[in-house]
Amino acid sequence: MKRFSHQKIFSSFHTLYRLTTTSDKLEHFVLGVAKIYRNIFKPETVVIICKCPDTSKYIKVKIQHNQPTSIKKGGISLLSKRERTLLKEDREIISQNRLMAPYIFQKTLGGAYLRRKSEPFTDQEQTWFISLSEQITSSFKIINLYLEEKRIIVGYINAISQILSQYVPTAYVHYKSISRLIKEMGKALRLTETEIKSLEYAILLHDAGKIHLPQKILKKQEPLTEDEYQIIMKHPKKGIEFIKELGSLKSVVPIILHHHERYDGKGYPSKLKKQEIPLGSRILSIIDAFDAMFFGRPYKEKMTLEEIEKEFIKQKGVQFDPDIINTFLKVLKKKSIRKYLNSLA
Repeated sequence: MKRFSHQKIFSSFHTLYRLTTTSDKLEHFVLGVAKIYRNIFKPETVVIICKCPDTSKYIKVKIQHNQPTSIKKGGISLLSKRERTLLKEDREIISQNRLMAPYIFQKTLGGAYLRRKSEPFTDQEQTWFISLSEQITSSFKIINLYLEEKRIIVGYINAISQILSQYVPTAYVHYKSISRLIKEMGKALRLTETEIKSLEYAILLHDAGKIHLPQKILKKQEPLTEDEYQIIMKHPKKGIEFIKELGSLKSVVPIILHHHERYDGKGYPSKLKKQEIPLGSRILSIIDAFDAMFFGRPYKEKMTLEEIEKEFIKQKGVQFDPDIINTFLKVLKKKSIRKYLNSLA
């Protein structure tokens, strides 16, 4: 059959592998699976159903010839009678014009439905459909495990953040506002979604190591002594102890470890300078400094946006990366950001 080749099948298995290892949203994965079936079998209709983990919700993707792709999320009423039947089956349903397979890994995770009226599915296509569906079932299980780990990680981060806000007042950040700035910086610097998410996690956890430090130092209002400052300098290394064993937060470790490095090499803990400092750390140091200046701290009055801009310009190439400072100042000058920040002042 001309349209059906082994090369296309093997290419699709590779596509499935990449889809499994790069998807951080279930909707993105389900849509990708539907496109794989469409590209291999050329059906008039492809429907992929996925049960959302730990909920009664479903995601349904439908690709139909000459119609826009449909992506919907909802309860059982979202599904047709045939689709509900598919999820109740424990086997494939194969005919010349329809291919149906549930995704079962201990429990039903979803299912696939393909229809082609123009030309019957060949025996070879039916065999490949079953094989591909088995592989997709494994991928669905992997994605579900990843999302479950992600939910656990987010819960862990939120718990640590709450402890920090109570135990270490200086570690509190105005996350909602700062998260918006991180997203804007991410767009301006062309960061990936993963890099932006790592920065959001890092801003919540960057001072976690201060939990190990004496309260009398953390709450001190006057300048620190040299000995006290040496103790404070230990908190980045202590902070990564909370997360270094968590695979999902591996990319956050260097950001937190080096967020007190300076562009001129006079920071800590490693006295890195310029491009030696991880990009995430260079961004985080600016975001953290902005939070402290704009919202203030128990020991420091808050500053106006104009005063903050002058301070950043003063520290370009000294404490902070000049290119990232230029980008950050452009973000601050955006009318939407300016209006938002002024509403918080």
